[in-house]
Amino acid sequence: MDAVSRLAGGVAHDLNNVLLVVQGYTEMALAEQSLGSEARGHLAEVREAASRASLLVADLLLVGQRGPLAPRSLDLNDILARLLPGLKTRVGDGIEISFVPGDDVPEVVADEEQLGRLAVVLAEKARESMPGGGMLTIRTAAAPGAGGAGAGERRAILSFHDAGAAPPRTALVRLFEPYLPASDGGKGRGLGLSIAHGIVKRIGGDIEAVAGPQGGTAVTITFPGRASVPESWLSAPRVTQSEPLAGPGTYPQEAAQGGGETILVAEDDDGLRALAVKILSREGYAVLAARDGEEAVDIYERNREVVRLALLDDVMPRMGGRAALARIRASSPGLPVILFSGYTWSLNGKTADSAAPFAILQKPWRPRELLRAVRESLAR
Repeated sequence: MDAVSRLAGGVAHDLNNVLLVVQGYTEMALAEQSLGSEARGHLAEVREAASRASLLVADLLLVGQRGPLAPRSLDLNDILARLLPGLKTRVGDGIEISFVPGDDVPEVVADEEQLGRLAVVLAEKARESMPGGGMLTIRTAAAPGAGGAGAGERRAILSFHDAGAAPPRTALVRLFEPYLPASDGGKGRGLGLSIAHGIVKRIGGDIEAVAGPQGGTAVTITFPGRASVPESWLSAPRVTQSEPLAGPGTYPQEAAQGGGETILVAEDDDGLRALAVKILSREGYAVLAARDGEEAVDIYERNREVVRLALLDDVMPRMGGRAALARIRASSPGLPVILFSGYTWSLNGKTADSAAPFAILQKPWRPRELLRAVRESLAR
């Protein structure tokens, strides 16, 4: 699974860049007033297909234990109770869900959105195990920590137990592998429980699948104790609310036009760099383009009097975005900076860099998202 995770994360990163270019130019083409109705329909289909591909890339990032992560304190019973209506819709009418919340379950430190994705994956696995219907039992409980730094610390446990046929041991051993073929020669499970594996391992938890004593499969997740997670993860407020889980934030369709400000863009992917330059130039910005961090620093040093904003890719050859940012901030500590990232987590959309934070624009971004982030950074 370590090798699978590395492969999935690397492929997802590269696909993110390709999809960004496809989506960006498609949206720019759709904005053309002279576009015919037939061509507009074709481009809309391309945009829809690219959006579906983006969902697959997001799952690959989860398998690869990468992508955005916003960990915070969560009330596990509260989160599961709010997820329950959606899970019932996912599994269909033939399957009943019994939720048994434990008493005095410790808070968990995890990403709220990814916890929801974890529950969906486990519910879908249960549905596949019970094609004729049955009962899915979801339980939460408290358990003492096992040895190590968190010895004796209370930890939270979450289990999904289906009532399907008990799988053989050979199948249990491989349950978390992606794209396992179905026993009847059918399509198989796709990424399946490899998504759950990636989500749990990234936050330092444990996940295992065992045959239930009365049949079926029980998948159990043990969350790490609070002493085992980074201190920065504990700084965000505990999440507990009665309204449904919120979806990801969206940007408005239109962004204010630029006023001629000079922007430095550093991106090693040729297609992505060209797309960013074209988007910004069309909005009235002057753009200086660099292929890596070293070139970005060199260009900035020669144009520091006019550059008002730097857009830096996080991962580049020779010098990455964070190293370039440190060099630039050494001489211009107040320069607004946006970091393009397919990996970075943050609690509030920014990451502290001494006294001067920088914004993070998650890949794959859309043209209007880029323009909105630029306008907000320049306004601040």
